[in-house]
Amino acid sequence: MPPILANYYLTYKCNSRCTYCDIPVKPANIGIKETPPEVIIENLHALKRLGVKVVDFTGGEPLIYKHLPTVLRAAKEMGLYTSVANTGTLYPWKAEELKGLIDDLKFSLSTIDPEAYSKERGINGFAKVIESIKIAKSLGEQPSIIATATPDSIEQMEDVIGLAQELGVVVLLGPVFDYCDNELLRKESVEEIKRLSKYDNVCVNWAFAEFYVDGGNQIDAPRCRAISSTVVVSPDDHLLLPCYHMHDERLKIKHEDGRSNLDEIWRSAHVQKRRKEEGSWDFCQGCTIWCYFETSFLWPPDKYFLLNILSKIRWSKEKLKQYVEARSSLNFTRKLAGDRDKILKAISNNPVNQPKTTEKKEPVAKAK
Repeated sequence: MPPILANYYLTYKCNSRCTYCDIPVKPANIGIKETPPEVIIENLHALKRLGVKVVDFTGGEPLIYKHLPTVLRAAKEMGLYTSVANTGTLYPWKAEELKGLIDDLKFSLSTIDPEAYSKERGINGFAKVIESIKIAKSLGEQPSIIATATPDSIEQMEDVIGLAQELGVVVLLGPVFDYCDNELLRKESVEEIKRLSKYDNVCVNWAFAEFYVDGGNQIDAPRCRAISSTVVVSPDDHLLLPCYHMHDERLKIKHEDGRSNLDEIWRSAHVQKRRKEEGSWDFCQGCTIWCYFETSFLWPPDKYFLLNILSKIRWSKEKLKQYVEARSSLNFTRKLAGDRDKILKAISNNPVNQPKTTEKKEPVAKAK
């Protein structure tokens, strides 16, 4: 089976400093240069030839990459499904340019408390995320919230769900994974995530929740298919093996006469040899890095396969409900008890009534 997903890192820069992510501050990442859009587009053609269906443009903060609209437009023209997860702190200045170019638009938010947000993210950006969600909806987008549950934030997840219901968006709820010394959730916290998954506007990948409690990837019986299912490209035009988070090899992509050899590299004997070993290296033991498991669970058939399929059905139903509610007077959402209006009223300006986003001066994001 050819890879279905590409995790395309456009930049390692980010204007946030999330407690559970080291991408923008990792010493090896700081000097990495970004690739011109024409080179990325050549790689997209190679990914298309390889059989990839979905491209997740990621980072860092992908909206820092100034040519994002150009590469998104090219991907859409090729028939690729586009995904962008971002902090929501830069989106108001990019919204008009990005309109209609992102199939799966996601904003990261794990609290409804502005102070807790600042503590977790390193910046004062809560109000901007709410503004971004409202702007996206006003432009006809169907944004989602990514809520990462940590030991510190798990108790706030119900409030995040209530906020999402008020905003008319879906919450993609999941546990923090084992990377950069993150403290993992205990079993009872994962059970809490499963309980919350029963509420409207909430999507949890039940396969991953089960996998998480089971102890993650086991090298004697690997469940990870990181190389088989996912192609990972770095900002400076390298294929990363076996994945971004644990990569121990960077293969330079070559370009000649407007053609990328990324697909040829992936099909090479060397990569296929490593593919047969995926999930079995020492650093793979106990891994719960989510970025590679949704596609890993697509095969072979087992309990994770089944739970993954059921999770995708749930996601489809919730997104359909979001679509219908946004375009009609119908409301199917069973909201949680409690008043969430107060947090929305705390956002002083309704972005729908503000001047066009293109008239604003964009802040300069600095890499540290």
